[in-house]
Amino acid sequence: MKTTITLGCKMTSCMLMWTLLVGLLFSGCKSGSKPNATDTENEFIPEAMTERDSLSYFKEEGIAVGWNLGNALDAFNQGVSKETAWGNPRITQDIFDGVKAAGYDIVRIPITWMGHIGDAPDYHIDEDFLRRVAEVVGYAHNAGLKAIINIHHDGSVEKDGIVVKDNGWLSLNTARKNAEGMEQVTAQFERVWTQIAKYFKNYGDYLMFEAFNELHDGDWGWGMEAVQKPQYEMLNNWTQVFVDAVRGVGGNNQHRFLIIHGYCAVPQHTIAEYFKLPEDKQNTANKLIVAVHYYDPYEFCIAGTRHDWGSAVDKAAVDAAFKALADKFITGKSIPVIIGESGAVWQEGYEQTRLEYFSYVYGKAHDFGLVPIYWDNGAFDSGEMFGLFDRSVGEPYSPESEAVIEAMVRACGGAPWQ
Repeated sequence: MKTTITLGCKMTSCMLMWTLLVGLLFSGCKSGSKPNATDTENEFIPEAMTERDSLSYFKEEGIAVGWNLGNALDAFNQGVSKETAWGNPRITQDIFDGVKAAGYDIVRIPITWMGHIGDAPDYHIDEDFLRRVAEVVGYAHNAGLKAIINIHHDGSVEKDGIVVKDNGWLSLNTARKNAEGMEQVTAQFERVWTQIAKYFKNYGDYLMFEAFNELHDGDWGWGMEAVQKPQYEMLNNWTQVFVDAVRGVGGNNQHRFLIIHGYCAVPQHTIAEYFKLPEDKQNTANKLIVAVHYYDPYEFCIAGTRHDWGSAVDKAAVDAAFKALADKFITGKSIPVIIGESGAVWQEGYEQTRLEYFSYVYGKAHDFGLVPIYWDNGAFDSGEMFGLFDRSVGEPYSPESEAVIEAMVRACGGAPWQ
């Protein structure tokens, strides 16, 4: 639209036209969304993107250890994602400043989108929710941290017809029932990622996208021998849909770093023959990252029913898992590997063992070139007690928490990737 200003106009008319002109000049640089748009956008001047491949980026940026903002934007209640649903306070700049000050390099911001997605065929994401996600990403960037966002608890899993995890839409079980189910889930997955990518298309290389979380059929990665090929065909298809959707949006997404999981994010399934990395035809330099989760042994790390750790057998299991991942992806394909979730719950009276666990596991991850990211769910007094930071002030929750944080960061210090 062409705007003309007449110098001889009355003052009120000139002021009105000047206001319109200024609005037109700056509307393309303003953060915000187009009202009633099918695809939302966060419009501002595109930020810088690196030309480096993902492994070089991680090495040269010194990305060695990270932290999860768990049970926050991924929390939900009755099928609706709500930031404070699981007891954590509303997110502020303070927590990210504290995480950076503690020595972490990257934060994973899990996000559950269900309850904020409209009906087919557009599956329009609520713009207020997108803006809140962008605000939280901005906190991370302001603190000097790299950031990961994903689709987290939107996947439902069933056992004997009963939902045992959540009531989401990104479901392997729905997809494998019939062709209609597969088409429905795939179409929504593609539309959701297209909208996310479009909203964040001008963000710099510090922002990375992760396709999904621990997708599985209800058995948490067990019993794979009988079903792994069909399950992996679905996952491999969806990771390709993810890459194609993000790249298809354009802007900085043409070269954004994208994170890919194996089945249920389990290390042994990620090195399995059925796991296929998606094609990324847009880039000659590798822009992909592989992610796994590591909570082994389960009895010590999650259940809290085992109190000892550190035998030769324990340590050999860590060495073998991390070496296999490094051999296949870092050495074999020059693709970085992140341990997107890891941790061990607090057990009263066994704090020293927990410190020894982190010193060894994070140290070995560092030795093999893997980047461990701690799962902090903000829980300190009940349930799975992974909490380390008091999120209201951005400081370690206790002296023991501070010691654990220092052990992690120290184990991943020095020259990485060697």
